[in-house]
Amino acid sequence: MGILNPELYRAKILELETYLKSNVPEEILKARDEAIEAAKKEKEEEAEEKGDEKDDDNNNELEIEKIEAAALAAAIADAEEKQESNEDLSEAESEFLAKVRGLKFASSALSFIEVFESANVSFQSMLMSCNPSDVTEALRFFVKAKHFGLPCAVTGMKRALALMWSNETNIQEEVLKAFVEVFVAEPGTDGKDLLPENQIAQNFLDLAGEATVSELASIEEALGRLVKKEIIPPDVFSILWTIASQAEGQLRASAMLVISMAAGADPKIVDSAYRLQNLYDAGLGDYTEEHRDWKTARSAACALQRVARAKVDPSSAKYIILDLITERLVAVARGDWCDDDNEEDTNAWFCAAEQAINAIFTISPAPEKVAMEILLGHQEGIFGSLEEPSNAAHSLRLSRFFFVLGHIALKLLIYTEVLSSSVRRANSAKTVKKQESASGKDSDATSKEDSDEEEDDAIEAELGIAAQAEAETERKVAEISENEIVGRGMISLFTPMLLRVVANEGGTYSSSVLMKSATLALCKCMCISKSFCEKHLTLLFSVLAKAPNDDQDLRANIVIALGDLAFRFPNEVEPYTPKIYACLRDKSTRVRRHTLMVLTHLILNDMVKVKGNVCEIALCLQDKETGIRDMARLLFHELSKRTNSPIYNLLPDIVSQLSQLNLKQEVFREIMLFLLSFIKKDRQNEMLMEKLIQRFPKCTSINQKADLAYCIAQLKVNDKCIKCLNDTFKLYKDALFDEDVLKNFMSVVSKAKKNTKLDTKDVIEELENKLNDTAAAGMENVKASNKAQRAKKRAAKRVQRKKEWEEESEPEESEPEEVDDMEFEDGAENQPANMAEDDTPKLRKRLGGEDRVGGEEKGYYHKFVISGI
Repeated sequence: MGILNPELYRAKILELETYLKSNVPEEILKARDEAIEAAKKEKEEEAEEKGDEKDDDNNNELEIEKIEAAALAAAIADAEEKQESNEDLSEAESEFLAKVRGLKFASSALSFIEVFESANVSFQSMLMSCNPSDVTEALRFFVKAKHFGLPCAVTGMKRALALMWSNETNIQEEVLKAFVEVFVAEPGTDGKDLLPENQIAQNFLDLAGEATVSELASIEEALGRLVKKEIIPPDVFSILWTIASQAEGQLRASAMLVISMAAGADPKIVDSAYRLQNLYDAGLGDYTEEHRDWKTARSAACALQRVARAKVDPSSAKYIILDLITERLVAVARGDWCDDDNEEDTNAWFCAAEQAINAIFTISPAPEKVAMEILLGHQEGIFGSLEEPSNAAHSLRLSRFFFVLGHIALKLLIYTEVLSSSVRRANSAKTVKKQESASGKDSDATSKEDSDEEEDDAIEAELGIAAQAEAETERKVAEISENEIVGRGMISLFTPMLLRVVANEGGTYSSSVLMKSATLALCKCMCISKSFCEKHLTLLFSVLAKAPNDDQDLRANIVIALGDLAFRFPNEVEPYTPKIYACLRDKSTRVRRHTLMVLTHLILNDMVKVKGNVCEIALCLQDKETGIRDMARLLFHELSKRTNSPIYNLLPDIVSQLSQLNLKQEVFREIMLFLLSFIKKDRQNEMLMEKLIQRFPKCTSINQKADLAYCIAQLKVNDKCIKCLNDTFKLYKDALFDEDVLKNFMSVVSKAKKNTKLDTKDVIEELENKLNDTAAAGMENVKASNKAQRAKKRAAKRVQRKKEWEEESEPEESEPEEVDDMEFEDGAENQPANMAEDDTPKLRKRLGGEDRVGGEEKGYYHKFVISGI
């Protein structure tokens, strides 16, 4: 098959263009050089005219590139013209034409590849289609694309692997078939002819080395099924063991990781003395210690979790090697190889330590003793010994200690439950054995001892002794988990210090790594004991509320832990449910995504009541992040499948809460359009329409009424709906003056008219007439009200202006009285001598009084006269 790798074609195009540019005919080359010189001179002249001493190099380069491209095009056109005219071509000209044809082919091939690359998004969306045929065709495309070397095939196949968890068996089989054709089999052989073992091993290493955590889970599932079907040759794992022993860095860790994945389906890959020795040397040996290769140590620990628990037998080679492995795991869990001056080293250590502790609880015959050894080692490293105590603790060492403390506490709980299950299985096996032995014996040949034993068993069953023994076992397990692990055990000695660090009163502890580790340890301890959880839930939510905005990891970890706590102790966490929902409004996309994931898990498992807080999830339908929107849609789709119609019961609360949030109209309506699409039954449409109409009198704004009318318009219409709208007309008639409200109700009438099955034609016409008449009257009232409001505003403005004028006029009127204190009587003898009687009209005119009598002018005139003017 041909290879459609675009990088190869881009390199070829560059090579051909370089050759053609260097072999342009002399006359064209001369013209090109002249054009370049002319362009440079023109640029220099323009720069001199503008007075700009600096020349723009980028513009010059672009101009030169254009000239060179034009010269090359001219040379190609000239060569093609000679070929068409059947002229005799020289050897150089023939080679030039061959290169031109190669350039055209490579350019066309690159365009062809880019078309498929641009369609990658569409093909990936087909993988999530509800139609199985779309999924199948998309898978087949990515298989072919991988065979031809298209880069989009890698990302497409990684996304396709998530379909290994599909509920449909045929899709799982199709994904597995595609996995084989891409990574295991020869192209075009339908999985019949396998690739060489080296190539298969390399494909697995490339796939695992660049995968995310979720992709690794899907890869492990696919790989495990292939191992069970014995499709993968055993030599592939021998090659992987060799790579894990000899390679370095990421390649070594990837090889060990692929081995651990395969061992999940076939433990024999690692569960032997010889392979365990290889694992010890390759994953936990000197190389890992010297290079602090935590990825390889983590992969080795994952592989060890596929090994059966060791039986104490000092003569057994397997027991001896497992004992040596346990010592190395203890060293990893204690952080003996960590660099206290390197925070990144500790961050990488966390994953390795977690898997190391998991491996210890899997293979060790007495994991609780090994766990105590680890804790004592941490204690001595942080606080020193009795002879040489330490007064200060390094923040990274304390972080590692708290991480190990919390994880060991959680593993002790799991180990206790495992032992309890073993006891129950042993009792059940004993009972079954007795029943089999009793049924296998001939009743006539039953001895007296057997009869006595059966009689004792019958008496025990009648008295309930077996059930009482099982109940006693359960009680002891509950006692251990409730009081022993974090109440009276060794871990309880360190919980006061843990609580003090988590509370961080006064901001004493500034290390973000320490705070995250301590908080995670507290959450794990709370998962063990109900009383411990109830006592410290307030502290945990207080840490969540006070977490810095830039520390999204801490908030995300707490949210995930709260999901585990709600699943284990639902009654204790239930009062704090609104605070969990509040995290859906967090600024961090990661926190919102984790919160919605946790709530989806709890709601679908009936561990959290969704009523009362569902509005927060409905808002996620319009989140900026695509993944959050898709997850919210998935939750409502799953709820719609339930028989008790939860979405129908939740819709009134959603409408009520959303309408009080002052959302943008398009946001509200897009949310409701999606949710109302789940209302399918006629009875639900009728009841919901009645409930929405009853809410109209409670609305406080016309926008809320318009939103309700929009919701009503999205419902299906039948005779009872129309009758309900007609009978309850008085509840919403006051809102019909609004064009949006009227439009939505008229759309309901329009849908009713189109439905020929309806028998209420008269009611529909009556409703339509009432809507039109009331809307017209309402519009007139609105216009009159608006006109009155405008008139009232104008009157208020006039009154305000008059008041301002009077306030400005008052000091002007009183000003002359301050000029002269002398008062005159209304007589000619008391007037000034120089004021003649004939001058009075002139004075009156000058003062603005004219010759009129009465009114403000007269009074104004007399005031000035009396004041002595």
